[in-house]
Amino acid sequence: MSNKVEEEVGPIEVEIKSKIIEKLKPTHFAIVNDSWKHSGHHGLRGASNVTESHFRITVVSPEFEGKNQPTRHRLIYKILEQELGEKGVHALQLNTKTPIEWESLQKK
Repeated sequence: MSNKVEEEVGPIEVEIKSKIIEKLKPTHFAIVNDSWKHSGHHGLRGASNVTESHFRITVVSPEFEGKNQPTRHRLIYKILEQELGEKGVHALQLNTKTPIEWESLQKK
């Protein structure tokens, strides 16, 4: 039996997807809610949001052209400022690529 709760898309996940798609116009987007893996995490004790606190996100966007990884990540943090603040998202694992970088990875 798995510890993973039946996957259900929550309102924060929907907001994250909507904001990233609107702002970055990705050619590929994927999001995975990993919150269930961190249910007993010390950093979440007393938190009001434990079901949508940890996400893995892959974004492939032309907006990343000419930007290094830290700059790409800061761009996403800015877009998701509200979710990372008052809405209680605790952690993002980001995979940010340009379309050319993504295409190259898909050929390997």
